[in-house]
Amino acid sequence: MTSSNPPMDWYPDPADATRERYWDGERWTHNTRPAQVAPMAPAPPADPWAAAPTQAPVAMPQQRMPQQQMPQQGYGPYQGAAPMPGQPAQPWQAPAGPAAQTADGVPLSGWGRRAVAWIIDSFLISAVSALLGWNFVSRLWHGSQQMMQDIIAEAQSGNTTQVSGPEMVERYGLTGPSQGLQLISFAVTLAYLLLLWRFLGATLGQKLLGIRVVPVDEGRAPRPLAWGRALARAGMFSMLSLIPLVALVNYLLPLWTKKRQTLHDMAGRTQVVRSR
Repeated sequence: MTSSNPPMDWYPDPADATRERYWDGERWTHNTRPAQVAPMAPAPPADPWAAAPTQAPVAMPQQRMPQQQMPQQGYGPYQGAAPMPGQPAQPWQAPAGPAAQTADGVPLSGWGRRAVAWIIDSFLISAVSALLGWNFVSRLWHGSQQMMQDIIAEAQSGNTTQVSGPEMVERYGLTGPSQGLQLISFAVTLAYLLLLWRFLGATLGQKLLGIRVVPVDEGRAPRPLAWGRALARAGMFSMLSLIPLVALVNYLLPLWTKKRQTLHDMAGRTQVVRSR
């Protein structure tokens, strides 16, 4: 079976009309040269009897490529061009899709903005919790200092008696203050998130980062969250925060979920969108 491709030769360059490009029988190569101009017929002599009449050379017809639209940029196998006869199709790349957004067209917040906003909120919550539970903080501080001093003293004296961690915590009275401070932190977190999401639609960290919390697919909702949504979202977040590993996995979920939702987003049927 004969190939339908044009033979190997120089042809007009599809990307530059002033040059020619070499076709290797299957595809365009990177080799180019200035376009070859066919020689002109010599001018006839002034005296028609001075020289025998000569026949003007007939220009050979140029071979033409099949009628096919070629791209106007790039060399070698052209990306995006229709393949020549016998040439395998070039891989097609899909254009980048639109940014993630709610059903009514509001862009969703990126994970980075949410993470930085929560870091800011964590500092605020920790500061308030420490002030409200200062008595617990003081007892934890002094108990930890005493424990470290005793460990260093025993090591210097050569005492190698092994004591378990829970036993050490109980010996120096750290269990009660730790649980009390954790309870205060839980209450402060719940109240902070509930009130700000209910009345402002965003925490202070979210406000600074230009994001806010809205009902699912209602990015243009003019009002903050209703009490039910705010309570479900804040309650789930506060409970998950009691277990550090679970809290970390929860906060990474927007990197994989279609609507960029965490577990507390799903509980409150909410999404986080950009407000500016």
